[in-house]
Amino acid sequence: MDSDVRALSSVSRTRAWGLTGFTTLALAVTLIDRQALSALAETVTDSLGISDVGYGWLSSGFAAAYLVGSLPFAQLIQRIGPRFGLVLTLSLSSAVVGLHAWVPGFAALLLLRIALGLSVAPSLACATQTVHRVMPFKDRARAIGILYLGNSIGSSVCPPLAVFLESRLGWRDAFFTIAAMGLVLVPIWLLLAFTGRDRPTFDAPSIPMGGLRTLSPFTRKPDSIFLLIRDERILRGSFIVAAAAPVTTVVLLWGSKYLIRDHGLEQHQVGHYLWLPALLFGLGSMGFGELRARSARTRASSRPPRALVASAGAMCSLLAAVPFAQGAWPCILIASLAMSGAGGLYSLATSDMLSHASRGTIPAVTGLTTFTQSLVYITVSPIIGHLVQTYGSYDFVMVGAGLWVLPGCVYWLLRTTRDPRQIPSMRPHEPFRG
Repeated sequence: MDSDVRALSSVSRTRAWGLTGFTTLALAVTLIDRQALSALAETVTDSLGISDVGYGWLSSGFAAAYLVGSLPFAQLIQRIGPRFGLVLTLSLSSAVVGLHAWVPGFAALLLLRIALGLSVAPSLACATQTVHRVMPFKDRARAIGILYLGNSIGSSVCPPLAVFLESRLGWRDAFFTIAAMGLVLVPIWLLLAFTGRDRPTFDAPSIPMGGLRTLSPFTRKPDSIFLLIRDERILRGSFIVAAAAPVTTVVLLWGSKYLIRDHGLEQHQVGHYLWLPALLFGLGSMGFGELRARSARTRASSRPPRALVASAGAMCSLLAAVPFAQGAWPCILIASLAMSGAGGLYSLATSDMLSHASRGTIPAVTGLTTFTQSLVYITVSPIIGHLVQTYGSYDFVMVGAGLWVLPGCVYWLLRTTRDPRQIPSMRPHEPFRG
């Protein structure tokens, strides 16, 4: 069942949006941690003697760890709650990024990328669970869009920030400085989330309408993740994520190398370009999330957002047109529009999946999303490295990633047309067991 009454009875609207805002900031910082290597890829790989294929395996190593950690960490977040989970992921990811400053070569860097993938795996699960527990249903799609905007802000700020720090301090000290940014947020979150009367809202496994019931988060038995696989309405959302993930892989993980190889830019110039596609990813996510929120005021009246998914999918597929543009800025503008569509697909897929989820499976739903994204990253990054090394350009990569969007979106649209919503109206006396 929906948890509107639970959220509205214990969390003020101001505090709910304040918590959402901080988790958005935390996601931005974890994205900076993740993307710092991508922004400095050419400098770091040249310094350590790593080829394009080797860099592809570094990306796959991170994605593999993210994949392996996504579902188990979703179970962990269900058990300990999002408050403790966010402390864990911010602390560990910052520590691992700091260790990048002392990496001697490929093997050590690969191990650190794997460790970073594991440490940031719970971040989105913590954020979405926080939103689900403090926001009423009518605001959740909007809040999910804002969370993805946090991802976008982190990705947008990272290239110019990392390039600036590298030009002033060198790439090793740049990683150390970025790590310190994440550690600063930990005491702020402790002060914000671990005080107040709404603590049971974060941690209680079930709260009837008659009152709040508190249970120690460390003794709670989480709901099974395998419940998700039984519900095709939730599982099909992963097809949208799989459709958009190659686009984000190319632009976010390989954008720096693409600009240097195909457009002859220098490392210090890429930050002037790469902020835009990352920013439009977030704006697209927030915009489509807002449109979704306006069309679905309550859980019972909401319908699958078919028109929005079709529009976002068409925008995302524009990446296939990048090779036909001339010059760095026109190519980046087209890629940015594609990223805006990708952000919309991520936001729509997540909000639609969560609309079918019970309270106990929220982190698991997010874990399924990150699992799918990571699986695509693992597969795609080495292929990109081989294609670029073989053909000397990113043309085939751009066209392939753009066209890949269409089958996944079409599949989702076809499945939702055969799935009329059958959600019974909730009577006032019914307890909230979701």
